[in-house]
Amino acid sequence: MNNRTFGVNPYDMSIITITSCPICGCNDLKKAFNAVDHFATGEVFPVCRCSRCGFHLTNDFPSEDIIGQYYDSPDYISHSDSKKGLIHRLYHFFRKRMLRKKISLVASQATGNPIRLLEIGCGTGHFLEAAKKEGWLVSGIEKDEKARKSAINRTGLQVKKEDEFWLLENNSFNVVTLWHVLEHLEKLNETIHKIGEITTPDGIVVIALPNCHSYDAGFYKELWAAYDIPRHLWHFTPATVEELLSKHGLTIIKKISMPLDAFYISLLSEKYRGSNLFIRYGRAFGVGTIGFLRSLSNPAQASSLIYIAKKSEETNRKE
Repeated sequence: MNNRTFGVNPYDMSIITITSCPICGCNDLKKAFNAVDHFATGEVFPVCRCSRCGFHLTNDFPSEDIIGQYYDSPDYISHSDSKKGLIHRLYHFFRKRMLRKKISLVASQATGNPIRLLEIGCGTGHFLEAAKKEGWLVSGIEKDEKARKSAINRTGLQVKKEDEFWLLENNSFNVVTLWHVLEHLEKLNETIHKIGEITTPDGIVVIALPNCHSYDAGFYKELWAAYDIPRHLWHFTPATVEELLSKHGLTIIKKISMPLDAFYISLLSEKYRGSNLFIRYGRAFGVGTIGFLRSLSNPAQASSLIYIAKKSEETNRKE
């Protein structure tokens, strides 16, 4: 089903307007609020909510042909290794701590030897590098040319361009990872369907996503940094992730909170609020701490979650 049209003005091919929910197909999308691109342009974009399933999405967003300019900055951290400024240093500190946790998580959940791993949206290649050191057979996909070249230089691997993803053979990988990537991809349903095809019957799919029902999202509302308009097109909750994956024959077997994300996202959200430095750090620490503590008893309130999914028994029977 095509739920995309080009532009409020039909002659404007650079703007994508979503006319029906990509999760449930409902065509009753209502504007929930406006959000600002605090990172790059200062432009305002509507965030819409599906009246049936509650899924939130960015609307009237730039098409794939031009959205690259919204990433084109040394301040876009996942495409850069810059450590300039406290927020950048915190990001790299958290990333280094999370790398080992990600490797351990994949190793504990994956089946099959050797592990054949595909990372979609590998950025500058840090996770690929760590996975390669484990002796795994690893491949990467990266759309951004500069980040892709950095990943190639770091890992020595032939990191593929985005369009090569669609040419991958079925049952090629027993692990497919997307670390904070799915929310960026315009072809949401097509991507999940293809992931199902290239994953082996006993393989796992690992997806990390912001959670717009988290404590910090509720506190900061439209200023929540993880909305990251318009780079983040889709704004997930545990319920909508489950519905999306189920539609494509994938079953969630485990959900894991990412506790450090609440602190980083809260600090960035305070920056967007224009708070002075003292208030910024104090309140961000407080919001992050509350969010972290709440997520211990209720992972559905975590700022970000990792979902581990496998093909359903019905899907494997059909294959």
